[in-house]
Amino acid sequence: MTRIEIVATGPEFTGRGIRGFESVMEEIISSAKSEILVVSYIITSSALHVLGLMDKALHKGVKITMVINNIHDLDPDLRKRLFSMERKFPGTFNLINFRDLADRNIHAKVIIADRKKAVIGSANLSWGGIRANYEIGVLIEGGPVWHIVKVIDNLLKELQVKRQSMI
Repeated sequence: MTRIEIVATGPEFTGRGIRGFESVMEEIISSAKSEILVVSYIITSSALHVLGLMDKALHKGVKITMVINNIHDLDPDLRKRLFSMERKFPGTFNLINFRDLADRNIHAKVIIADRKKAVIGSANLSWGGIRANYEIGVLIEGGPVWHIVKVIDNLLKELQVKRQSMI
């Protein structure tokens, strides 16, 4: 069964039956049993609690793939934390710098748990994206989430193959 729910950031959006991006994102990460996929244009230190939740998930054995548009654009302390997570959880935490694969940006913002729940929207993992801006998105549960994962997986595979053929 497919379920779709509107999520948002911004006081005039949230309330009135619309849940906030931040709480939905936290719920998805915390509820994951086996796998989390995160695609984000950027992450800032305002979203460190998200990395904390991901760290807890990793300790439970949840596999995480995190695709960031350009890791080199991130705050040095945040970049250091991500690389530390990658070293601490080899094979379980897979950090992908999208710009290493493509000459264009990935501007998508997606968090998927267990290929069953996904939150997709305009919110970056930043102060503005999860608290201050007016952002809107959807929480999707059910079969369509598999299609979203497949789109992302196929994109990454195609880019890696293309990259390998250029070497």
